[in-house]
Amino acid sequence: MVLSDYEKKVLAEVSKEESWEHVKWFASIGEKLSGSPEFEKSVDYVLDKLKSYNVDATAPEFQAYLSFPKTFDAQLKVLEPEKKAIECIAYAQIKSTSPEGIEGELVYVSQGGLEDYKGKNVRNKITLAELSYAPPRPWKNYVAGVLKGAIGQVQINYTSPRPKVYGRGTVKSIWGNPTPETIDDVGRIPVVNISWEDGEYLKKLLDKGPVKVWMRAEATREWMRTRQPIGTIKGKEPKFVLVGSHMDAWGAAVTCNAVGNASTLEIARVIGKFKSHLRRGVEFLWYTGHETGIMDGSTWYVDNFWDKLHKNCIANFNNDSTGMLYATAGYSGGGDPILSEFLMSTMKELAEEEGVPFMGGRGRSIRYMPSKVGDASFLGLGIPSGSARATSSPEVISKLPYRYNWWYHSDYDTLDKADAEALYMANKAQVFAVFRLCTLPVLPYKVTPVTDWMIETLKEHNQKAKATLDLTDLVEKAETFKKVAVKLDEALGWLSEKCGDEAEAQRLKEKIQAANDGLLKICRILNPVNYTLHGKYGQDNYGAEYVRPIPQLQPVAELPTLNPDTSDYKALRTKLVKVRNIVSDALEDTMWFTEYTTEKIKIS
Repeated sequence: MVLSDYEKKVLAEVSKEESWEHVKWFASIGEKLSGSPEFEKSVDYVLDKLKSYNVDATAPEFQAYLSFPKTFDAQLKVLEPEKKAIECIAYAQIKSTSPEGIEGELVYVSQGGLEDYKGKNVRNKITLAELSYAPPRPWKNYVAGVLKGAIGQVQINYTSPRPKVYGRGTVKSIWGNPTPETIDDVGRIPVVNISWEDGEYLKKLLDKGPVKVWMRAEATREWMRTRQPIGTIKGKEPKFVLVGSHMDAWGAAVTCNAVGNASTLEIARVIGKFKSHLRRGVEFLWYTGHETGIMDGSTWYVDNFWDKLHKNCIANFNNDSTGMLYATAGYSGGGDPILSEFLMSTMKELAEEEGVPFMGGRGRSIRYMPSKVGDASFLGLGIPSGSARATSSPEVISKLPYRYNWWYHSDYDTLDKADAEALYMANKAQVFAVFRLCTLPVLPYKVTPVTDWMIETLKEHNQKAKATLDLTDLVEKAETFKKVAVKLDEALGWLSEKCGDEAEAQRLKEKIQAANDGLLKICRILNPVNYTLHGKYGQDNYGAEYVRPIPQLQPVAELPTLNPDTSDYKALRTKLVKVRNIVSDALEDTMWFTEYTTEKIKIS
C-alpha cells in the first residue's frame, strides 16, 4: 500500500503547535495525582478541549484505591558499621512503619528479581535493589515482601547528571483495584527511594561486611472518588480503536505524561475532523489511578465496559512518554504478532513519504509478546495492542553519558525534556495508523505470525519439560493451525484487494463482516492463553517475571528439577496437565473459527 491522497490530507491536519500548547498547559500544572485538585483541573481541561473539537466527552466517576506517600518525611539511617543519615523519599502504596520505624540487616539484591535472591536469605531483613524496568518497581516489592519475607526495601534511583535525584513512584503490584483476595498483598512492606550516589555508598559499605539500617516511611491507602475522561468518535460501524494515556503523574510530569495526554488530544482533534469518513470509531481515554493506584482506571474501564470492548474493540494503543528528547530519528511500529506486520508496514510507508528512516519495530522478533506494564489492562480480553511512534537512534542514546530519561518521575521531568518536533512526528504516526485501522474495510491482521509464535513457544516448552510432560501433540496442533491460517491469510489478502473499490466493498460487505468477526474471535480465544497467567477475567501482577509466552505452561521447566517421587512433582505435573488441556482447547476452537471464516470469505 501507499498513502492515498485522502490519508495525506489527514496527516496535513496534524499540528505541531496545537499539541505543544497542550504540553505547556499540562506542564504548568505539574504533579497531578488522582484525587488531587490538580488532577481534577486537568480532567476539566480535557473535557473542555474535546467539546471544542466536537468530540463527545464524559468523565464517569468511580472509587479507586489510591495512595499518597508522605514523600519527604521518610528517613533512612545506617546504624552499623558506621552511623550516617541518608536522604530518601517514600513510595506510594507501601505498608507504613510505626513512628518508631524498623531496623534490620541490609542485603543487596541487584535488580530485585527472582533470580537475584538465589542463595540469599532475606527473611526479616531489609533489601537494597536497583531501580529498573526489568523487573519494575512494584514487582521488586512483591518479591521482597510477599515471596521472600523481607521487612522493608530500599531502591536505588537511576544514574543522572545531577546529584541527589529521587524518583517517585508506586509499589503496588496488584493490578487495578484490589479484591478481598488480593487487598492484603497490595504492599506488605515499607519501601523508599534513595539517590544513585547514596546507593553506591551503601553498596561499597556492604562490600566490606554486614550493614544494619533503620528506616521509617509512611503513605496513606484509601478508597477515593476520581474521574476518568472519555472521548468518543463514532464510525459507521460499532467497532472501534482504543487510544489511551495516563493523566495522573509524579514530579514535574512532562514526559510522563503531559506529552501523552497532549498527543491523545491531538489525535482526537484530527480524527474528529474526518469522522464522516470512518468505518470504525475511536475511543479516547485519559486514565486515572495509573500512578497512585496502578492501572485502576484502565482496569475499571475493562470491568465496567466489558461487553462493548469484547464485542467491538479491534486494537489498543497506549500513549505514554511519546515525544521525548532525541526521538526524531525516524518511525517505528509493531505490536502483537497478529497486528505487527500492519503497523510496521504502515510506519515504513510514512517514513518513506517523509524521507526519514524506518527504525524497525516491536514485534519483529517471533519471541515478542505484549508486556504487562503501562495500561496493558486489555490482554485478557484478547484485544491486540500495538504502537506507532517516532523513535530515537540507539547509537545516539548509547553515547549519552547518563541513563536516558534519568529524570523519570522526578522534579527534573520538565519541559526541556520533551521535543515539539518529536511529538509532532509521533502524532502523525499514531493518526496515520489509527485512521487506517478505522477506514480499511478488512481488518489488516495476519494470523500466520501468531501460529509461528505458538509453534516456537510450544517447542521451547516441550524441550524444557525434558519428557516429564510430553507436549508434542500441542506442537502438532499448532502446526496444523498454521496450515489453516495460511489459507485464511490468503483469503484475507484476496478480499482486501477486492475492497480497494468502494462499490466492490459494498457488494462484498457480508464477506467483510465475516472476515472481521472471525479475526476478532481468533484474538479473543488465543490472546488470554498466549499472554496471561490469570486468564480472561483476571489481571496479572504488575511486571511479573512469570508472564512470559504462554505463561501457564512456564512451570514445565521446573518439572525436570524435581524428584518424581515427591508430592511437589506430582502436584505440579497434575496442574500442568490441566494447563495443557486449556492450550489444546484454545487451539481446537481457534482452528474451527479459522476454517469457518475462510469458508465464509472464499471466492465463490
